[in-house]
Amino acid sequence: MKRKDLFREGFKSVFQFTFNKADEISEAIKEVWEEETDPNPKKQPKGKQTLNSKHSKQKENPKPTPVRKRKTRMFQTLSLPPGASSDFFSLCTGCNECIFSCPYAVLFPVTATDSQNSFPHFDPNAKACHLCSDWPCINACPEEALIPYEMSDNTPNFGKAKLLKDFCINQKTGETTCNACFVTCPIEKTVKFKGNLPVFSQSNCTGCGLCVETCPSFPKAIQIKLIQN
Repeated sequence: MKRKDLFREGFKSVFQFTFNKADEISEAIKEVWEEETDPNPKKQPKGKQTLNSKHSKQKENPKPTPVRKRKTRMFQTLSLPPGASSDFFSLCTGCNECIFSCPYAVLFPVTATDSQNSFPHFDPNAKACHLCSDWPCINACPEEALIPYEMSDNTPNFGKAKLLKDFCINQKTGETTCNACFVTCPIEKTVKFKGNLPVFSQSNCTGCGLCVETCPSFPKAIQIKLIQN
C-alpha cells in the first residue's frame, strides 16, 4: 500500500470512530430528553430511583435561592466634595464642573448603584483634598449642591486621621526620624508628637488626607477614618 493511501485509510478510520461516538452521545442525550419531557413517565420501583428521576424531582420543586446584597467596600472609603449640602444627591446633576475645576485632579465621578447617575467623590486615603483657599470646586457648582464656607476658619470635616504605628518610621527607628505629617498638615495644632510618635487632634483634623499623601511609609502609617455621608 502506498504511503498516501495508508494515511488516507488512517484518517478515515479516525473520523469514522469519531462519527460513531458522536452518534452514541446524540442518542443518549435524546433518550434523557424524552424521559424528562414524557407526560406519562414510567413509575420507578421504591428504593431504586434513577439519577434522571431525582433530577426531575428537584426540577419540579426547586429550592428558593436566597438573595444576598453585596456591599462594595470601595465606596466606604469615598467622601463627597467640600461643601456638600445635606441635599447633595437631589441637587447634583452630575455635570462634573467641580471635577474639571479641581486644580489637583482629586475629584472623580462615581456611578450610583441604584441608578445611572454619577456623583463626584474623592478618596482621601489615595489622593488628598488640598483645602484650596478659594474653593474652585464649590464656586464651579451651578446647582448649589456645594455650599460655600461662610467663615475663613470654617473647614470641611471629611473624617479623622488615625496612626497605624506599626508602619510608622519613628516606631521602627525609636526616634523622631520623620515629621512629614506635621510639616504637611495645613491646620495648626492638629499634629503633635507624644514621644517620637505623631498624635492627631480629633477636634482640628479635617480628614483631608494630606498627611496620608505625604507619609513616606509603605504601607501608609496614617489612615483617614471617614465620616459616612
